[in-house]
Amino acid sequence: MQTFGLFLPLGVIVYYKAVQYNLSATSWIPFAVIFGLLLILTAIGPQLEHIRTADIAHAIHPMFGFTVAWGLINFVLFLLTREIIEISYVTVNIGDVGEILSKDNLRSGGLMKLVSTYNNGNVFGACMVMLMPLYLYFEHRKVWRALFILAVILTLSRTAWFSMSAAFIMMALAGHIRLNRTSVWISVAAAVCVLLALLPLMGWSSANLIDYRLSGRLVYLQDLKISFFGAERIVIPEVVYFGLLQSFGPFGFVLSLFALGFGAAFGIGHWRQLGRLRQAAVVQVLSYLAVCAMDGAMLYPPVFPIFLFLNALICRRGYVPAADRSTDIAQRFGKRAPGLTPVHLR
Repeated sequence: MQTFGLFLPLGVIVYYKAVQYNLSATSWIPFAVIFGLLLILTAIGPQLEHIRTADIAHAIHPMFGFTVAWGLINFVLFLLTREIIEISYVTVNIGDVGEILSKDNLRSGGLMKLVSTYNNGNVFGACMVMLMPLYLYFEHRKVWRALFILAVILTLSRTAWFSMSAAFIMMALAGHIRLNRTSVWISVAAAVCVLLALLPLMGWSSANLIDYRLSGRLVYLQDLKISFFGAERIVIPEVVYFGLLQSFGPFGFVLSLFALGFGAAFGIGHWRQLGRLRQAAVVQVLSYLAVCAMDGAMLYPPVFPIFLFLNALICRRGYVPAADRSTDIAQRFGKRAPGLTPVHLR
């Protein structure tokens, strides 16, 4: 339904515009890649049914650790040497080598946003916050959970801070974080203290935490021109919803909202039938939909594939709980994460 009933019509609109207005390849190729990923996920969907949660954890858990550690190492290294370590095709795009400071990553006071394995702090923040509930689901070590949150804070991005707060609130509402645990509130207080300590280093006050102009992005509203089928050009800037409305018109905009929100709506509608992992994926999708109102970085390579992966997690077993063919993740992968509710595989 999500692929062929919602994303496919959007793909047809993109194709029509590309042919009708002779658009450059850079305008339509990102959408072609997205739809290609959708087809791949749809094709391998039956195989996803047989992948156990513990196997998913073993596959992606080391990636979280490397990304967090690499980002923190480079953040400290830049403070000390004004240089970072760049490995072409691994931690930085080949065209971005030596260009990290030209990507709007510098802040006042000589601080640079934590970027890790991408060239932009906002993109790193959007991706990591989108994955936060999944990381906290798999990671039981307090030190690594604290380092993960610290890495997001050190993006020095108000968008990342907002989305992390939104994800925390949604996790609490979903029952994935126990608010009656002292350790949870100690962690929140520590994060706030780190944030407050960073503000004067950037030349900011607490008033800078809320920017009603969205760092100048509200100018998009002034340039908004709505037509039924949208503008000739397809442009999705930081404020994703503006770009969808401008590019696809009212009809395409509504269709886009249904396409983006289908997985979350499915998960909420069948919430009690979902296991903890799939509930975490619902929270992650909702957190990204929230950040799209500020800086969704939708067409940057890491972002939307992660979003599609989370949708696949939500829907990979429909709404009927599959038989639990494995042991508790605490026995197969590690101890239960303090502050989180008990986890059982589905």
